[in-house]
Amino acid sequence: MGEMTSQLERLVHSPAGAALVVVSVALTLLAMVASSLRTLGGLYRHFIRGGRNLRQYGEWAVVTGATDGIGKAYAEALAKQRLRLVLISRTASRLEEEAKAITDKFGVEVRVVAADLTSTDPAVFSRIQEALKPLDVGILVNNAGMSYPHPEYMHVVGDEDIKNIVNLNVLSLSKLCRIVLGGMKERGRGLIVNVGSGAATAIPSGPLLAVYTASKAYVDALSRSLDHEYREFGVRVQNQAPLFVATKMSKIRRAEGRARIDAPTPEVWAAAAVRAMGYETVFFPYWFHALQAAAVKLLPASLVQYQVMQIHRSLRRAAYRKKSKAAAELLRARSGNEAGEAPAPTANGVKKDD
Repeated sequence: MGEMTSQLERLVHSPAGAALVVVSVALTLLAMVASSLRTLGGLYRHFIRGGRNLRQYGEWAVVTGATDGIGKAYAEALAKQRLRLVLISRTASRLEEEAKAITDKFGVEVRVVAADLTSTDPAVFSRIQEALKPLDVGILVNNAGMSYPHPEYMHVVGDEDIKNIVNLNVLSLSKLCRIVLGGMKERGRGLIVNVGSGAATAIPSGPLLAVYTASKAYVDALSRSLDHEYREFGVRVQNQAPLFVATKMSKIRRAEGRARIDAPTPEVWAAAAVRAMGYETVFFPYWFHALQAAAVKLLPASLVQYQVMQIHRSLRRAAYRKKSKAAAELLRARSGNEAGEAPAPTANGVKKDD
């Protein structure tokens, strides 16, 4: 031990040792400065930097999955920017309701296209293309997406679920990009926002949500590639990645009056997302999600993957408990009907038609 100590002392006091100490100190200081700059940069991007004038990209913004959750919040946030809107979703009646609500509230023109984006029918995309052709489309928000009903092992996931996830999250998103990119390139301006997921952009892997995670990894790679492909023509492509947001798809709900810092409302998330439009290629618009993503990078991947697996197993067990409870209640109801039990009266003594 004494021999080793003396050798270290001689090394430190030698010219080479002194240089090594200087280099080590310099690298440590450089790492500290870099960390400080990243922190300051994050604070600036999320709390100080203003949003761009989105009308510079064009008069119209197209939003998919626009009748609920994040898509609806995106549409309203863009309407506040005085952009005309084209809303694309599956159900015509809900689209018309949302279009009227936006027009009444913000005074902007809103058009709708009812389309099932899980379909592979070319006629669906031809109809969308025809609706968009005469418009100066400056922004496309590819928000429509779907996941599993609940976390599940791959061999149990149904063929229909896999088909719909891939068709919506990958195929339709790619086709919609292609539909608008030609016009954007010709006009020399445009912005495509693909809504990705922290499940692929921040987390190393997504066990029990494998197909969904893979589809969002595709969104991330496509966005990065297209941004470099079209940037020279004045067209930007972004992957805006959320973690948990309180939506129907995430099945996260807020208790009235109680906020969850890790799961903002769609309105809070979309406001941050619109403010970030046109900047970084890949971005976590909501500040706490960005903090979580940064923390994940500092942890061993094996630890993160273990924790994600435990969370998804827990959600899977909860889903099966809910299914079992619903099945038991249905069985009891059927047994009661077969036994000739009278239906429970309503408040006015008259049984309601369901």
